[in-house]
Amino acid sequence: MRGKLGPILSGIGGFLLVAGILLNVYAYPKLATAPMDQDSTSTLVGPDATVFDIGSLTEINTELTTTAKTVGDVEDSEEAGDNIRVWVNSTSTKSADGVVRSRSIERVAFDGFTGEAVDCCNAWSETTMGQSEETKFEGQVFKFPFQTEKKTYKWWDGTLKRAIDAKFEREEELDGINTYVFVQTIEPEIWTQAPALPPEKLGMKGKEPIVADRTYGNIRTFWVEPETGVVLNRVEQQSATLQVDGEDKITVTDVETEFTKETVANNVKEYGDKAKQLKLIRSTLPLALGIGGLLLILVGFLLHRRAKASEY
Repeated sequence: MRGKLGPILSGIGGFLLVAGILLNVYAYPKLATAPMDQDSTSTLVGPDATVFDIGSLTEINTELTTTAKTVGDVEDSEEAGDNIRVWVNSTSTKSADGVVRSRSIERVAFDGFTGEAVDCCNAWSETTMGQSEETKFEGQVFKFPFQTEKKTYKWWDGTLKRAIDAKFEREEELDGINTYVFVQTIEPEIWTQAPALPPEKLGMKGKEPIVADRTYGNIRTFWVEPETGVVLNRVEQQSATLQVDGEDKITVTDVETEFTKETVANNVKEYGDKAKQLKLIRSTLPLALGIGGLLLILVGFLLHRRAKASEY
């Protein structure tokens, strides 16, 4: 029996070693990817906002609520292959009186692991209802990569239609989960022109309508769960003005919005558990199985060697 025990233990050790390797190189990549059938809703609220009301042509104070619904296009994701995901994100911002202040729709294709946009699959964006335009997305759009690193990533801005640096700033605990905090700073810049307005609405003299430049700026802060790359919380400090000859005349938007407590709690609950599972499969189990397998192989070898020696 002693003569057989060594090979048996070595065999079990080899099995455990292979199992650990397969978990890391086969099972993990299958799990560490964005879902094709994504169906989620996030809500951000800005309780003390200033916006320019088109109806009255005046600045008003109100609460803004932004709802973003993201749905995966399973058929197109399957057709695209190569771990590409196609999601459609619909965003609507309403004031406290129920008036829609802005809306947009984006159809984006991206790599399921890295989260980076890829140029395929009929990607487009729409800010005016019924008027979509082909868009070449870049950078991170919905999420950061699985195994997010402490470095600078480029995050897509739908207003300026380009990706801008989101810099790693610190680690911070959020509801019991360790997160990486990234900040994207968009300095105010002119990005379009507003329809002509009466001079008095701009605080100016004259009779002829004036076309003002519209500026836009934003500071986004992301709390990212690094194992999954999911944004658990987000704060946006948005600013937009109408300028004439480089001088601000009207505040179009001035608001700080943040994920609601309910949105954060749902994210923490869902992705906190997924992060633990992924880490277990990526490192903890492969490491434990690898060490256990090597030890059994070593013990089996020694027993087999001793059994052979006793035969002489």
